[in-house]
Amino acid sequence: MFLIIFFTIFFGLQFLVFITFRKFIKSKYPDSKFLKIISTYPFILFNLPMVYIMFNRKEMDQIPDLIYTLVFIPFYIFLGAVLFIGIYLLIGKIIKLPFSLSIWILSKFEKTKQLLNKFFSKPPVRKIDNSRRAFLRTSAALVSSYAFIGSTVGVLDSDNFEIVNKEIRIDNLPEEIKGTTITLISDIHSGPYMDEDMMTEYVKTINNLNSDMILIPGDLTNSNKMEVHPFVRAFKNLKASKGIYASLGNHDYFSDAEYIAKEIIGNTQVRLLRNNSDIININGKDLCIMGVEDTRQSGSKTDNILMGYLDLTVENTMMKMKEKNLEYKEIPKIVLFHKPYFLKKWLIKILI
Repeated sequence: MFLIIFFTIFFGLQFLVFITFRKFIKSKYPDSKFLKIISTYPFILFNLPMVYIMFNRKEMDQIPDLIYTLVFIPFYIFLGAVLFIGIYLLIGKIIKLPFSLSIWILSKFEKTKQLLNKFFSKPPVRKIDNSRRAFLRTSAALVSSYAFIGSTVGVLDSDNFEIVNKEIRIDNLPEEIKGTTITLISDIHSGPYMDEDMMTEYVKTINNLNSDMILIPGDLTNSNKMEVHPFVRAFKNLKASKGIYASLGNHDYFSDAEYIAKEIIGNTQVRLLRNNSDIININGKDLCIMGVEDTRQSGSKTDNILMGYLDLTVENTMMKMKEKNLEYKEIPKIVLFHKPYFLKKWLIKILI
């Protein structure tokens, strides 16, 4: 359903751009067959990779680097630019709709139609209308240029990353735990746009940080269970003295979450927390890492299933602490959850 909605929106916006561009070419150069062809074939050519992705996305990581560079990178640039331009044109049409609709209705009546024709034929009105059209053409050209430049920079610069250092203060944190370092990396999306070589570079960079813990709250894969294998090959080399912890995100449920979880647990040092927790000891003091499951659905609305998962995680954690003769309220906690949008609503459940 997600893919159907995505492709419908994409092709709809692309069709809007195509029609607008064709209309502009015909108005400026009505007799140029060459320009008519030029305005059509790019849309056909650049959509061939999209067709391939639709039916062969499982094999995206097997595409030769040369083909990826010469075919798919230009497609991604085209895709980003067309989506941006399409949204710009759609917003313009939505703004214009009440006026166009009113004029269309009035033109259905002979008297109002004559008044409209008389009004729009006045020189001052025609001058304003010509100026408006010139402004729209210029702004459309600027937006299109910006879209293609921005899309090109975004695609070519997509492999870059930034390390952000943050100091987090926690009230009543035991002195023994203060200064603990954590690396947080999320939404890896192993798959067509995050290949094994790229993930391997991330792993090397993370290992060089020498953090005490590494946390990965969800979306380890993109949309297919087989994408877990390049993830495993890259992230099996991840290292942290106090452990590596992860939870699943909604994308991990697009295919087979159980298969993905089994491969990660069996072939990496990543401790996958599924409505469960782990208690680690740092300099003689306990710290609790909790991991809440996700669902296939995405969004920021409160989800009863997710709330149930949270309740189960807290229940399992309290039971584990009781077995170890630990007091739940006294131990600091870190929660891994891919959708923390309604954190304030369920924070009380964690603190109990």
